[in-house]
Amino acid sequence: MNTRGENMDLRELTEKTLKLFNLGDVDDLGDCLMKSVLNNQVDKFQAFVDLVNGDLNRDWLQMIYQYYLADRRSLKQDYTPASISLLLAKYAKRNNITEIVDVCAGSGALTIQQWVENNNVTVRCQEIDDRVIPYLMFNLVIRNIAGTVEHKDVLKNIVFARYSIKRGEKFATVFKQSTI
Repeated sequence: MNTRGENMDLRELTEKTLKLFNLGDVDDLGDCLMKSVLNNQVDKFQAFVDLVNGDLNRDWLQMIYQYYLADRRSLKQDYTPASISLLLAKYAKRNNITEIVDVCAGSGALTIQQWVENNNVTVRCQEIDDRVIPYLMFNLVIRNIAGTVEHKDVLKNIVFARYSIKRGEKFATVFKQSTI
């Protein structure tokens, strides 16, 4: 079994992540991620960072969600390739953009790449799929990214829930603002 995060394949990543959360099924991972961010379970945040050998430049959770849980049939979910995320992040950096809106954020690949370019970025992430929002928030928390996450239908401009994410010393903290 590999010990370095960058060499970890999907099967190994999934097994180790499920073990970290004491789960037997990937379908239950979102609930555990949501519980960990809402209850500020710093031990889980650190354990995941250790699991990926501190490599937070990559969206590890996207790999799991996209392979096992993405709903391509009815929600047409497809995830942003790393090359597109990198291009947009370089553009934002070159133009000194420090606040971004990530519409249809998924697990946060665009936001993460922007964070790689600028650790002080502030974000507003919007996503309609409530099953992926825990993955997104966990990703923001372990990277200490400040901003908001909205469970939102961007086409109808309807917000179902809003979360505020505040930077901390090492990990961010999530506060539920509202449910509509």
